[in-house]
Amino acid sequence: MMQRVVLHEMVARWVWCVAGVIALCGLSSLCVGCPGQELAPLGPCTISAASRRVDQSGLSKVDLLFVIDNSGSMATKQVKLANELPRLVQVLTTGNRNAGRAGGAATGQDMFTPVSSLHLGVVSSNMGGVDDPSGANAGIMACRGLGDDGKLQRSTEVAVTGVTANAPFEFPGYNPGDVVLAPDPACANVAAPPKYQEFAAGQDPSAEEIAASFRCVSKLGVRGCSYEQQLDAMWKAVAPSDGADAFFDDTKGHGNPKGFNAGFVRDDAILAVIQVSDEEDCSIKPEGKELFTDTAAATQKFGAEVNLRCGRHGESMALVWPVSRYINGLRALKPDNADRIIFAAIVGIPPRAVGMPFDQVLALPEMQFRAGALGQPTPSCRGNTGGRAEEAYPPRRFLQVAQGFGNDAVVSSICSDDFAPALDKLIDRIATKLSGNCLPRRLKRDASGKVQCDVYELLAEGETKCDAKRGHVGRPLKRASEASDGVRESRLACKMQQVAVSNQRQTDGTGWYYDDFTDQVKSVCPAGDQQRILFSFGELPEGASATFECLQPISSIDPNGRGVEAVNTACQAGGNTCRDRSDDDDKLICVDGTCQITCKANPECPPGWVCDTALAQGKGEKFCQLPTCPTDDTRADTASASSGGTTTAGVDAGRGRR
Repeated sequence: MMQRVVLHEMVARWVWCVAGVIALCGLSSLCVGCPGQELAPLGPCTISAASRRVDQSGLSKVDLLFVIDNSGSMATKQVKLANELPRLVQVLTTGNRNAGRAGGAATGQDMFTPVSSLHLGVVSSNMGGVDDPSGANAGIMACRGLGDDGKLQRSTEVAVTGVTANAPFEFPGYNPGDVVLAPDPACANVAAPPKYQEFAAGQDPSAEEIAASFRCVSKLGVRGCSYEQQLDAMWKAVAPSDGADAFFDDTKGHGNPKGFNAGFVRDDAILAVIQVSDEEDCSIKPEGKELFTDTAAATQKFGAEVNLRCGRHGESMALVWPVSRYINGLRALKPDNADRIIFAAIVGIPPRAVGMPFDQVLALPEMQFRAGALGQPTPSCRGNTGGRAEEAYPPRRFLQVAQGFGNDAVVSSICSDDFAPALDKLIDRIATKLSGNCLPRRLKRDASGKVQCDVYELLAEGETKCDAKRGHVGRPLKRASEASDGVRESRLACKMQQVAVSNQRQTDGTGWYYDDFTDQVKSVCPAGDQQRILFSFGELPEGASATFECLQPISSIDPNGRGVEAVNTACQAGGNTCRDRSDDDDKLICVDGTCQITCKANPECPPGWVCDTALAQGKGEKFCQLPTCPTDDTRADTASASSGGTTTAGVDAGRGRR
């Protein structure tokens, strides 16, 4: 079974140790790190740190949740979506944007880090909400109780049998006996899959089998509730089962830890939610059920076309959930990694609006609800598939949710001739987040081709000896680590030998090495991030893990120095200390209590240093720093000045969390 390797990256400010380090390291002018420090928390050479989890093969896991409208107008749209799903899976799992197209080969910019593990799930827009449905309208009868309730769907019945109109006006424009959704012969021999499809590189089932099965499951049919609650279906599908948010009949979410859909959303994966609908969201609060009644009072208050009432954005708005419920809810699933959430929607925006800023789309005339024929709103876009006229209505609430995710949102038009461009945009957004095992900063090699980092393998439970065949040196040491659930534990660990690199290749030896030279790292890692840590023997054994720790040299501070020699001397914000200690080449500024070299770009810094900001999310004035390990914009601020720094990263070779 293929190993799942997880990289824990503990990112610290580049600082120098002071009195505490002198006591540990001795009164020398230069020492490297502090021996015997623990992995978690970081050693005394560090004031503050932040952490995140990614795969050692990079951030390469993706959970895709499709929320598909299964009301009466969605037949042709479901077919267009199903036709594109196999290519979507193929592209993601190969990292080849041209996969599934003529030629198929791709190099350079057409390639990205392939997804190593993929979850595929689908829920419908039917969340019920009608207490006492009556009449022959299948779209009303389907609204009884909780509907499909945000539960992952797995049936292939609709794809196999198709949908035929049974009664007059059951589907607008169809007569009894007309085929609304044609049977799909390719689905006849596809067995009902699990609640969600799961692909893992190198394992069965293959990506092709997964894609074929998911294509069949995605055809949910068109007899679902005609009062769509797309956003609440999305949220209930992934909301924590022990969370505070409640749904109809005081039910809870179906997500982790014990909900119906538990296991679908993973902490160490990108979560992409894709809405596919031709109408506005009408996710009602419990007291909003009156929106779904056809009483005279409701008609006078909300209008005759009940399935479009939410779109009119009048009094009905007090009865639907605010979009903040969904923005904040999704973000709360990954509180430390909200950038791993993507919101996508194939909805009724005009095709000309694709690519526009969301606020500009919302301001378009087509996106306003205006009176049209028979009391219905004017469509926001129209299309034609196979001779069938299609319409869609302004998806304002979807755009408002997209605004909450900014660059991590993708909105396309459901009125387009095909959905390939829409899914290409989704692929591009996912691809920007797939990092492989790429490190975001280069490490400096010494004359032997090694870097100033150590790797310790944390032994699996029951192991007590170091093994030279796995590159171990010396005897086991006890080290503190942090398990995936945040609980600290004491583990036996063996230091691993670093294999030198010479003439753009690893030399003989067993252990780990720093790769910034192979063709593979250059093809899968983006420019500027083309470096990684690899093991010469392949993968760590199941149950083992490793910590990757880079130690920064501790320099003495010259209190009488100027320019670079005065870096890390004490200062007070607003004072003249740093200005007075500047020289012609190195201008100093006060950063968190110490003088640092101000800069705008790397060439303004001493050799081997980089120009960056240590403040969260790239804010604050840039200053020169001596990097020895990867860093990112999640690093925490350091409270006060000091000197010396340690950055640690852990590589967990367990099978990964489900």
